[in-house]
Amino acid sequence: MALGKKQFCVIGLGEFGFSLAKSLSEKGAYVMGIDSSYETIEEAKKFLDQAIQFDATDAALLKEHGVFDASVVIVAIGESFEPVVLIAMELLNAKVDRVIARASNDTQESILNKIGISEVIHPERDEGIRMATSLLSSSISDFFKLSNNVGIYEIEAPKKMVGYSIKELKIRERYELELITVKRKVKKEDNENIYFSYDDHEYEVLGVLDPLTMIRNTDRLIIMGTQESLDKLVTTN
Repeated sequence: MALGKKQFCVIGLGEFGFSLAKSLSEKGAYVMGIDSSYETIEEAKKFLDQAIQFDATDAALLKEHGVFDASVVIVAIGESFEPVVLIAMELLNAKVDRVIARASNDTQESILNKIGISEVIHPERDEGIRMATSLLSSSISDFFKLSNNVGIYEIEAPKKMVGYSIKELKIRERYELELITVKRKVKKEDNENIYFSYDDHEYEVLGVLDPLTMIRNTDRLIIMGTQESLDKLVTTN
Protein backbone atom coordinates (compact mmCIF):
# COMPACT_ATOMS: atom_id res chain seq x y z
CA MET A 1 0.00 0.00 0.00
CA ALA A 2 1.01 3.62 -0.51
CA LEU A 3 3.07 5.31 2.16
CA GLY A 4 1.96 8.62 3.63
CA LYS A 5 -1.60 8.32 2.38
CA LYS A 6 -4.74 7.16 4.18
CA GLN A 7 -5.33 3.58 3.09
CA PHE A 8 -8.77 2.01 2.78
CA CYS A 9 -9.44 -1.68 2.21
CA VAL A 10 -12.92 -2.84 1.19
CA ILE A 11 -13.58 -6.56 1.57
CA GLY A 12 -16.54 -7.77 -0.46
CA LEU A 13 -17.17 -5.99 -3.75
CA GLY A 14 -20.87 -6.59 -4.18
CA GLU A 15 -23.11 -3.73 -5.26
CA PHE A 16 -22.55 -1.77 -2.04
CA GLY A 17 -18.86 -2.61 -1.52
CA PHE A 18 -17.96 -1.88 -5.12
CA SER A 19 -19.79 1.45 -5.05
CA LEU A 20 -18.11 2.43 -1.78
CA ALA A 21 -14.61 1.44 -2.95
CA LYS A 22 -15.00 3.19 -6.31
CA SER A 23 -16.37 6.35 -4.70
CA LEU A 24 -13.53 6.52 -2.17
CA SER A 25 -11.05 6.09 -5.01
CA GLU A 26 -12.71 8.78 -7.14
CA LYS A 27 -12.54 11.14 -4.16
CA GLY A 28 -8.76 10.70 -4.00
CA ALA A 29 -8.29 7.96 -1.39
CA TYR A 30 -5.95 4.98 -1.80
CA VAL A 31 -8.18 1.90 -1.99
CA MET A 32 -7.59 -1.86 -2.03
CA GLY A 33 -10.55 -4.07 -2.96
CA ILE A 34 -10.87 -7.76 -2.14
CA ASP A 35 -13.39 -10.26 -3.45
CA SER A 36 -13.59 -13.98 -4.23
CA SER A 37 -14.97 -13.35 -7.74
CA TYR A 38 -12.46 -13.16 -10.59
CA GLU A 39 -14.88 -11.20 -12.81
CA THR A 40 -15.54 -8.64 -10.07
CA ILE A 41 -11.83 -8.15 -9.39
CA GLU A 42 -11.08 -7.66 -13.08
CA GLU A 43 -13.71 -4.92 -13.21
CA ALA A 44 -12.46 -3.34 -9.96
CA LYS A 45 -8.91 -3.11 -11.32
CA LYS A 46 -10.13 -0.35 -13.64
CA PHE A 47 -10.93 1.91 -10.69
CA LEU A 48 -8.94 0.89 -7.60
CA ASP A 49 -5.27 1.14 -6.67
CA GLN A 50 -5.30 -2.59 -5.88
CA ALA A 51 -7.90 -5.29 -6.52
CA ILE A 52 -7.07 -8.81 -5.34
CA GLN A 53 -8.98 -12.10 -5.55
CA PHE A 54 -8.73 -14.37 -2.50
CA ASP A 55 -10.70 -15.83 0.39
CA ALA A 56 -10.62 -13.07 3.00
CA THR A 57 -11.48 -15.48 5.83
CA ASP A 58 -7.89 -16.77 5.56
CA ALA A 59 -5.84 -14.78 8.10
CA ALA A 60 -2.55 -15.71 6.42
CA LEU A 61 -3.71 -14.23 3.12
CA LEU A 62 -4.99 -11.08 4.81
CA LYS A 63 -1.54 -10.57 6.30
CA GLU A 64 0.28 -11.50 3.10
CA HIS A 65 -1.60 -8.92 1.04
CA GLY A 66 -1.11 -6.11 3.57
CA VAL A 67 -4.71 -5.82 4.75
CA PHE A 68 -3.62 -5.63 8.39
CA ASP A 69 -1.60 -2.50 7.55
CA ALA A 70 -4.56 -0.54 6.18
CA SER A 71 -5.78 2.56 8.03
CA VAL A 72 -9.44 1.56 7.63
CA VAL A 73 -10.86 -1.84 6.67
CA ILE A 74 -14.52 -2.10 5.70
CA VAL A 75 -16.01 -5.61 5.65
CA ALA A 76 -18.84 -5.08 3.16
CA ILE A 77 -19.88 -8.69 2.47
CA GLY A 78 -23.67 -8.89 2.26
CA GLU A 79 -24.48 -12.39 0.98
CA SER A 80 -23.57 -14.25 4.18
CA PHE A 81 -22.98 -13.05 7.72
CA GLU A 82 -20.59 -15.76 8.93
CA PRO A 83 -17.62 -14.53 6.82
CA VAL A 84 -18.19 -11.00 8.15
CA VAL A 85 -17.75 -12.23 11.73
CA LEU A 86 -14.72 -14.39 10.92
CA ILE A 87 -12.94 -11.64 9.01
CA ALA A 88 -13.80 -9.00 11.62
CA MET A 89 -12.31 -11.17 14.37
CA GLU A 90 -9.08 -11.63 12.41
CA LEU A 91 -8.83 -7.86 11.87
CA LEU A 92 -9.40 -7.19 15.55
CA ASN A 93 -6.80 -9.81 16.55
CA ALA A 94 -4.33 -8.13 14.18
CA LYS A 95 -5.08 -4.77 15.87
CA VAL A 96 -6.09 -3.02 12.66
CA ASP A 97 -6.52 0.69 13.42
CA ARG A 98 -10.15 0.90 12.37
CA VAL A 99 -12.59 -1.85 11.41
CA ILE A 100 -16.08 -1.23 10.00
CA ALA A 101 -18.41 -4.15 9.27
CA ARG A 102 -21.70 -4.62 7.45
CA ALA A 103 -24.87 -5.92 9.11
CA SER A 104 -28.28 -6.66 7.59
CA ASN A 105 -30.27 -6.34 10.80
CA ASP A 106 -30.08 -5.33 14.47
CA THR A 107 -29.26 -8.90 15.60
CA GLN A 108 -26.19 -9.01 13.37
CA GLU A 109 -25.15 -5.58 14.62
CA SER A 110 -25.46 -6.81 18.21
CA ILE A 111 -23.22 -9.79 17.42
CA LEU A 112 -20.61 -7.53 15.84
CA ASN A 113 -20.74 -5.21 18.85
CA LYS A 114 -20.18 -8.16 21.19
CA ILE A 115 -16.99 -9.24 19.41
CA GLY A 116 -15.63 -5.68 19.53
CA ILE A 117 -16.84 -3.96 16.34
CA SER A 118 -18.33 -0.61 17.32
CA GLU A 119 -18.77 0.77 13.77
CA VAL A 120 -21.47 -1.10 11.85
CA ILE A 121 -22.93 -0.30 8.41
CA HIS A 122 -26.57 -0.82 7.39
CA PRO A 123 -26.43 0.07 3.65
CA GLU A 124 -30.13 -0.33 2.93
CA ARG A 125 -31.24 1.70 5.96
CA ASP A 126 -28.47 4.27 5.56
CA GLU A 127 -29.48 5.16 1.99
CA GLY A 128 -32.52 6.88 3.44
CA ILE A 129 -30.33 8.74 5.93
CA ARG A 130 -27.99 9.78 3.11
CA MET A 131 -30.84 11.26 1.09
CA ALA A 132 -32.28 13.06 4.10
CA THR A 133 -28.88 14.52 4.99
CA SER A 134 -28.35 15.81 1.45
CA LEU A 135 -31.84 17.28 1.25
CA LEU A 136 -31.63 19.06 4.59
CA SER A 137 -28.23 20.68 4.07
CA SER A 138 -27.68 22.88 1.02
CA SER A 139 -23.90 22.74 1.52
CA ILE A 140 -23.74 18.92 1.31
CA SER A 141 -23.88 17.49 -2.21
CA ASP A 142 -22.93 13.89 -1.37
CA PHE A 143 -22.73 11.70 1.71
CA PHE A 144 -21.61 8.16 2.56
CA LYS A 145 -22.37 6.78 6.01
CA LEU A 146 -19.58 4.51 7.28
CA SER A 147 -21.05 3.81 10.72
CA ASN A 148 -23.64 5.06 13.18
CA ASN A 149 -21.50 8.13 13.86
CA VAL A 150 -19.08 8.60 10.97
CA GLY A 151 -19.59 9.49 7.33
CA ILE A 152 -17.76 10.89 4.31
CA TYR A 153 -19.20 14.21 3.17
CA GLU A 154 -18.73 16.38 0.10
CA ILE A 155 -19.35 20.02 1.01
CA GLU A 156 -18.87 23.49 -0.40
CA ALA A 157 -15.77 25.14 1.04
CA PRO A 158 -16.97 27.34 3.95
CA LYS A 159 -16.27 31.03 3.32
CA LYS A 160 -14.21 31.26 6.52
CA MET A 161 -11.70 28.76 5.04
CA VAL A 162 -11.18 30.52 1.70
CA GLY A 163 -7.73 32.02 1.25
CA TYR A 164 -6.08 29.86 3.93
CA SER A 165 -3.81 26.85 3.48
CA ILE A 166 -4.69 23.40 4.80
CA LYS A 167 -1.79 23.72 7.24
CA GLU A 168 -3.14 27.00 8.58
CA LEU A 169 -6.71 25.71 8.92
CA LYS A 170 -5.75 22.77 11.20
CA ILE A 171 -9.05 21.04 10.41
CA ARG A 172 -8.25 17.86 12.32
CA GLU A 173 -7.14 19.68 15.46
CA ARG A 174 -9.99 22.21 15.49
CA TYR A 175 -12.91 20.12 14.30
CA GLU A 176 -11.86 16.44 14.63
CA LEU A 177 -12.44 15.97 10.90
CA GLU A 178 -10.23 14.37 8.25
CA LEU A 179 -9.87 16.30 4.97
CA ILE A 180 -9.45 13.49 2.42
CA THR A 181 -9.12 15.61 -0.72
CA VAL A 182 -10.46 18.63 -2.63
CA LYS A 183 -12.43 18.94 -5.87
CA ARG A 184 -11.41 22.08 -7.76
CA LYS A 185 -13.21 23.87 -10.60
CA VAL A 186 -11.27 23.74 -13.86
CA LYS A 187 -11.76 24.28 -17.57
CA LYS A 188 -11.90 21.02 -19.48
CA GLU A 189 -9.03 20.94 -21.97
CA ASP A 190 -8.59 17.23 -22.70
CA ASN A 191 -10.00 13.78 -21.93
CA GLU A 192 -7.08 12.47 -19.88
CA ASN A 193 -8.44 13.51 -16.47
CA ILE A 194 -11.66 12.57 -14.69
CA TYR A 195 -14.03 15.48 -14.13
CA PHE A 196 -17.21 15.83 -12.11
CA SER A 197 -20.07 18.10 -13.15
CA TYR A 198 -22.13 20.27 -10.83
CA ASP A 199 -24.40 22.95 -12.29
CA ASP A 200 -22.47 22.85 -15.58
CA HIS A 201 -19.13 23.45 -13.83
CA GLU A 202 -16.36 20.87 -14.06
CA TYR A 203 -14.14 19.71 -11.22
CA GLU A 204 -10.99 17.66 -10.91
CA VAL A 205 -9.83 15.74 -7.84
CA LEU A 206 -6.57 17.12 -6.43
CA GLY A 207 -5.63 13.76 -4.90
CA VAL A 208 -3.13 13.74 -2.05
CA LEU A 209 -3.11 17.25 -0.62
CA ASP A 210 -0.08 19.42 -0.03
CA PRO A 211 -0.32 21.15 3.39
CA LEU A 212 0.32 24.44 1.57
CA THR A 213 -2.70 23.99 -0.75
CA MET A 214 -4.88 27.11 -0.52
CA ILE A 215 -8.66 26.74 -0.32
CA ARG A 216 -10.57 28.58 -3.06
CA ASN A 217 -14.14 29.83 -2.89
CA THR A 218 -15.35 27.36 -5.55
CA ASP A 219 -13.65 24.31 -4.01
CA ARG A 220 -15.58 21.29 -2.75
CA LEU A 221 -14.13 19.45 0.26
CA ILE A 222 -14.25 15.69 0.80
CA ILE A 223 -14.30 15.28 4.58
CA MET A 224 -14.62 12.29 6.91
CA GLY A 225 -15.98 12.56 10.45
CA THR A 226 -19.12 12.82 12.53
CA GLN A 227 -22.18 14.88 11.64
CA GLU A 228 -21.68 16.81 14.88
CA SER A 229 -18.13 17.81 13.91
CA LEU A 230 -19.24 18.70 10.40
CA ASP A 231 -22.00 20.91 11.75
CA LYS A 232 -19.40 22.67 13.90
CA LEU A 233 -17.21 23.30 10.86
CA VAL A 234 -20.06 24.62 8.72
CA THR A 235 -21.74 26.80 11.35
CA THR A 236 -18.86 28.18 13.45
CA ASN A 237 -17.60 31.60 12.35
